[in-house]
Amino acid sequence: LGMTSIMVIHQPRYSLFTLFDEVLLLGKGGETVFLGSSLEAKEYFENLGFEMPQNENPADWFMDVLSGEVHNDRISNFKPDMLFEMWRRRHERQDLEAGAGPNGRLLRSATKSRVLSPEEDRAILWQNLQEGWDAVDTNKDGVMDEEELKELLAHCAAMVPTDEVVRELMERMAPADDKAVTKKQFVDYLSSLSDDVARDEKLREADATGVTGPHARQPLASMKESSDEDSTTYSSDESMSSIGSANSATSLQEMSPDRPGFMKQFQILTLRRLVQWWRMNRQRGIFVVALALGGVVLAILDGYITKTPSWDAMAYLNLHTCLALLLSIFCLSVFGNDQPVFWRESASGINVQSYYVAKILVNTVDVVLMTFVFTTVYFLIRQPYISYWRFIIPFIFTAYTAAGWGYFISTIVPPQHGPFIVSLVSFIICGLLGNPSTLANFMDIPVMDIAVSAISISRWAVQMSFLIAFDHMDPHPTDPRQEAMLNTYKGVYVVDGESYGRTIGIACIWLFVMGFVLRILSFLGLKFTNRSKQV
Repeated sequence: LGMTSIMVIHQPRYSLFTLFDEVLLLGKGGETVFLGSSLEAKEYFENLGFEMPQNENPADWFMDVLSGEVHNDRISNFKPDMLFEMWRRRHERQDLEAGAGPNGRLLRSATKSRVLSPEEDRAILWQNLQEGWDAVDTNKDGVMDEEELKELLAHCAAMVPTDEVVRELMERMAPADDKAVTKKQFVDYLSSLSDDVARDEKLREADATGVTGPHARQPLASMKESSDEDSTTYSSDESMSSIGSANSATSLQEMSPDRPGFMKQFQILTLRRLVQWWRMNRQRGIFVVALALGGVVLAILDGYITKTPSWDAMAYLNLHTCLALLLSIFCLSVFGNDQPVFWRESASGINVQSYYVAKILVNTVDVVLMTFVFTTVYFLIRQPYISYWRFIIPFIFTAYTAAGWGYFISTIVPPQHGPFIVSLVSFIICGLLGNPSTLANFMDIPVMDIAVSAISISRWAVQMSFLIAFDHMDPHPTDPRQEAMLNTYKGVYVVDGESYGRTIGIACIWLFVMGFVLRILSFLGLKFTNRSKQV
């Protein structure tokens, strides 16, 4: 994704430790003990008077030093908190050596990263190569054939190169007729890699044919030399400005990372989200248990305590409100838990569409799972006189829309306020606006009818559940109170001149559009809110 990676790691093996460019070692209390190259940490502590035993893992030894378990020969009364002052003194000394002022740190970094001369580079390469060469060159003939070169590369790089790579290197290091590489050819080739164009045998053969040559590389060398000289003159200030702007633009363009597109980032982010999803089993389990308990309580209440009919709209209102409330609270975590991470990644160029779609896609698994658990538990205990698959359809749409509310609210409010706001919204749009006893009053006012239809989940979900149950059971209650209640529900949910199937289809469309709009709004909220924190 073209971003800097920061990792907190505890006591890795040294081969992994040295793969980090920079390491920060913290002592007790969180104060800095060392900050710099991973390769310089061991030398730093040894210069302080600590001695590392042979065959000791340096990464483990660092931890022992930080905790005060390593004896210091120079400091008899050594305590771990002394390391903080030692680091501060070293820092101040480097500042003085590099030069005081606001640019002191930059000068110190420049001094520390001095560019090696070609002679020094060759000497270091020759010294580092000697151990690996002697280990592989068992016949002591001073040259390497393909198999020996492959073994040498594997010894130095900790990975086995392919035969094609070895053959390519052989052709570049040694003349075409040679079947082996000398140590000098090996070092010469590696040293030349720091130049603009590597000096290898293939290039030398091409130069001999006239296809390439020093004349073709002269413009590059001339540009490099002229850029290092301060005596360059220009015909006017305008030309110097235009050249400087062009060079700056080119440099910035070259420095910009080549980030992958939507699909590539989507694959990476989906995989990352799946890993995070697997790590959320405990949190997911809590919500699954809460939904299961909710289904058990409501089923026992409806079936055995109040003994409400299976077609009772109020019972369905309680079911849909409970499911919508718990799912919308659960979905707050999708975009609310890692907002600082998203702001940082967004500023680094992450594709917001890929991030959003990956999050929503993986979270859909949880939404479906929890809906299935809730409805199954209630259905098994309550035993309504309809098929399970017809019973669950309205709840799928409720879950889909309630998840949209959770996504939307999590992108526009701080995480600590999300549960309260979601609870309030669920109470209003489900428990209040969708109550069949008051819904008839809202539907008599055109403006309220449109508003309730546009935002209330239970307005449509309870209608679907009631019509499915009524159509399947065709109830004829003998109790006057139940008969009056049934007539009230029919007056609210049954549309004159329309079949039940058409009315249910319209309700599905309303809930689908509602959930879709909420997802669009949540994407816009993710992308455009908190803009100051994304740059």
